[in-house]
Amino acid sequence: MAAPASTRCPSHPAAVAGWRCEQCECLLCPSCVETRRMGTVEYFACGRCGGTANVLLRHRSDSDFRQRLKDALRYPLTGPGLQTLVAVSLMLAVLRSLGVGIRLFQVLPLTLALGVFWTTFFALVRGAARGDADPESPDFSDIVRDNLWPGLRGLCVTVGVFLPAIARALFLAPPSADPFLLLVVGAPLETVLSPAALADPLTWGLALLGFLWLPWAWLLASMGQSILGALHPLRALACIRALGRAAATVMGVFVMLAIVHAAMHRQADAILEFQVFFLSRWFAEATTLIAPFAAANVLGLVLYVYGDALGYLPTREFMEPVLAHAVPERAPQPLRGGEPEAPPPEPADAALSAQEVASRLATFTQAVEARDVPQALALYTALRVLPRLNVSPTQHLFVGQAAAVEGNFPLSVEALEAAADAAPEEPTAPRALVLLARVQGEKMGNAVRAEEIYRYILHRYPDTDAARFAHAKVMPAA
Repeated sequence: MAAPASTRCPSHPAAVAGWRCEQCECLLCPSCVETRRMGTVEYFACGRCGGTANVLLRHRSDSDFRQRLKDALRYPLTGPGLQTLVAVSLMLAVLRSLGVGIRLFQVLPLTLALGVFWTTFFALVRGAARGDADPESPDFSDIVRDNLWPGLRGLCVTVGVFLPAIARALFLAPPSADPFLLLVVGAPLETVLSPAALADPLTWGLALLGFLWLPWAWLLASMGQSILGALHPLRALACIRALGRAAATVMGVFVMLAIVHAAMHRQADAILEFQVFFLSRWFAEATTLIAPFAAANVLGLVLYVYGDALGYLPTREFMEPVLAHAVPERAPQPLRGGEPEAPPPEPADAALSAQEVASRLATFTQAVEARDVPQALALYTALRVLPRLNVSPTQHLFVGQAAAVEGNFPLSVEALEAAADAAPEEPTAPRALVLLARVQGEKMGNAVRAEEIYRYILHRYPDTDAARFAHAKVMPAA
């Protein structure tokens, strides 16, 4: 599909624009923008006026949703998908094998198996919602939080959407039958579904309604809604309204997956008939997991594309570059070709003893504690070339702040990056990243790099002061 004229480059009408100049506000294609270098930092510049060029963003929903669906449905056959499939099917096969025999002993392993399945299902949805090709596997460190609760949530939501149909069928059951005992003890479903229920159009209509309701109940449960919240029919309707035409596509895909899942169950029964000890059960479990894993990825894709309309994440998280991974055609000269190489370190510095390194580091620490900025910067500049230097994140942060104040922005960038990398879980990391983004954007004119850092802060350190500051700085481009 051709791009509209409003998004095309004025100088090259056949090319789609991927940048906009801050100064002349001209739309730019890869031929009209260039990469420039300031110190060791690269940024985009307009080829016409030389102003800073910002990357144009668009909402993920502007891309072809059906093409994304094809990739989501292929997940069980990809490398990460097959690894997850093999691991989970093995766990389920072991637990179901333990559940064979006395009914009293079946409860615990089958409950654990239920938890393993639903925990993995919800993890796949959340991983696909982040756009991860290889989502994180649950660690099952807490049996209640990581197993029993997800299993109960998934079971209640799945059964809950069919409760109207089940209630109608039980209402039509023969008076001699005790519906509660039939369901709890485990009698065949045909015993409960009387001929009157099978011939009742309302029962079938409620069952069809439950089937169409099911994907949205799963979606709401994956978003963290409570069981009652996930089963709220108005919230399901709100999801359908938010997706618009894509909702019909999603339900069509689930109809197809339901047919595939039924066929896979029949194939699994055939595999079990071979009775090749444990392998038959393992392969049967893997066969029945293919459709659910594909369904989980489809739901994750829905959150990845339409999550802001569903209230999952703010809109800024769903903006992506118009030209994806395109880069300017004009790039700066390589550092080694365009700039003189730094002189090699003197042999005396290269052969410093451990005692001399410790002495210099102690002097540097004293300078930081005394807030002696000139000496701290001088010593940091000399010490940073030493391998495995034991400088704390707080010291890196101090140098980064001091260098920014002194106008030594390349040194400030290097120190702030080191402060964030040295201990990413410490409170100093988000503070260092905020300062790094401000230096890049406000001092070095690299607005693109600054926005990338702000977006990383929002993703990596939500619910922090740094994230709140970044939220105020990041504005989706038009």
